[in-house]
Amino acid sequence: MTSKSQLKVLGTEATVTTANAFGGKQVIRVYNQNGADVLLTIANGGGTTTGTITVKAGETIFIQKTPAETIAAATGCKMVPVAY
Repeated sequence: MTSKSQLKVLGTEATVTTANAFGGKQVIRVYNQNGADVLLTIANGGGTTTGTITVKAGETIFIQKTPAETIAAATGCKMVPVAY
């Protein structure tokens, strides 16, 4: 597997707050550019929450999801679909 520092960007980075499925892409890079931690909510295609995770201020994480799952942020975070 390729290092996380070598990514193929599959879209345009945008600030996300509302539920977004990212066109069915399965790996999403999330950057919390805020000065405070942000809660992300992952939901299935029907809108039922399947999980939550806190992203620390200034942190970048990668979330693997199913094509139908969405990600929403309590406060806008920069997100973009990627591949390794």
